[in-house]
Amino acid sequence: MKRYICACLCCLPVLILTSSSVLAAEKDKNTLAAYLEQALVGNDSLLAAQAELRAASARVRQAGVLPDPKLEVQYYLQPIETRTGPQQAAIGIGQGLPWFGKLALMRKMGDHDEALAAAKVAAAELEVVRQVKETYIEYCFLGRSQQILSDNLELLHYLEGVARDRYTGGKATYFDVLKVQVELAQTEDKVRTLADQTMPLRVRLNNLLGTGPERSRPLPEQLPRVVLKKKAETIYPLALKKAPLLLAAQERIAKARTGRELADKAFFPDFQISLKTIFTGSAEYGDPPDSGSDPVIAGVSMNIPLFRERRHARVAEQETAVSGAQAMEAEQQRGIQNKIEQGLYAYRDAERRVALYRDELLPKVRQQLEVAVSGFQSGKNSILEIIDAEKSLLTFDLAKSRALADRALAVAGLEAQAGAVLASWTQDEQKKTREEKKSKTESRSDS
Repeated sequence: MKRYICACLCCLPVLILTSSSVLAAEKDKNTLAAYLEQALVGNDSLLAAQAELRAASARVRQAGVLPDPKLEVQYYLQPIETRTGPQQAAIGIGQGLPWFGKLALMRKMGDHDEALAAAKVAAAELEVVRQVKETYIEYCFLGRSQQILSDNLELLHYLEGVARDRYTGGKATYFDVLKVQVELAQTEDKVRTLADQTMPLRVRLNNLLGTGPERSRPLPEQLPRVVLKKKAETIYPLALKKAPLLLAAQERIAKARTGRELADKAFFPDFQISLKTIFTGSAEYGDPPDSGSDPVIAGVSMNIPLFRERRHARVAEQETAVSGAQAMEAEQQRGIQNKIEQGLYAYRDAERRVALYRDELLPKVRQQLEVAVSGFQSGKNSILEIIDAEKSLLTFDLAKSRALADRALAVAGLEAQAGAVLASWTQDEQKKTREEKKSKTESRSDS
């Protein structure tokens, strides 16, 4: 049982270590690392699960303890005359003794409940981390999209000025000016739409962190570059060992089996031992031996387990509970495997889209835009070619950011299913792109 509790509770330091080592170079309180650390100590659902664990731990100390002894005091309203004197009152104490092994099994049941509560805490931690990461990723995507649209607006404002100048000089038509203005109005509307999405995401993030919904959170301008460190074929076996849901399912099976053993004990009697003394006065007549002596009575009693049908039904109930817990474990294993496969597909699909837009489409559309601008300046092309290339650049840039976000979301989901850290969240994609360009430039200059 203790290994299950340790396995569950170890999720907290692992996740805190992940969040602090993931972005160790950044000390800002608005990083993903800081958000994760704050959520793990301030999230309300996690605090509720931890309170349940403390309550379960307190119940363990109550389980498997002998019942309280009973003190019995009797006063005879009419003293009973005996040879040795009148009996006036009696006092006794009794102690119940369950059948051999019952108390140990009761303590074991309490241990199972504590382990289940610990697994619930671990599952809550993973869920909170997943939600924080997903919300942060969407927040980053929103910030990156706003940055892309802002850059696009600058280009459109520039094109509008150029189109006006050329129209004034008779080198372009008024249609060119209107075309740029229509595109500018559409882009400005997209900017306003993205701005409206900021508040819901900020409120959701604040709720996850356990802070006031009105607290401001700056929008990141880049998405984290999240790449799996584990091989795909190792994730499901890892989940079989660490997933809190599976640990909880295994603990339910063990608890049902312990309950089956406890039900078997009901066929045997429980005992009651007692010790009693009667206060006796001195004999009124004669001087009999032991006059006024208080007799001491020791007794043993037990219940008779006569109605056995009820006990057989209890055993059948626990056997059914074992079968049900085993079926639930198998179902959870299949469910986790299915979610992991779906997550791996989403990750691979996002990887392909990232590579497509970053390595093929975006470089070509940037070149297309340069050619269109050059042709427009020389009078060979109209403004339509520039706007078409600009729209393609905007679409592909946003699609690349969406693919980066989807890849990170897939990893966050996989980590929640596996109950382990599977990726590095250390570097944003823009930084990687700059470093790759710098490397290529240096290699060309060296050659």
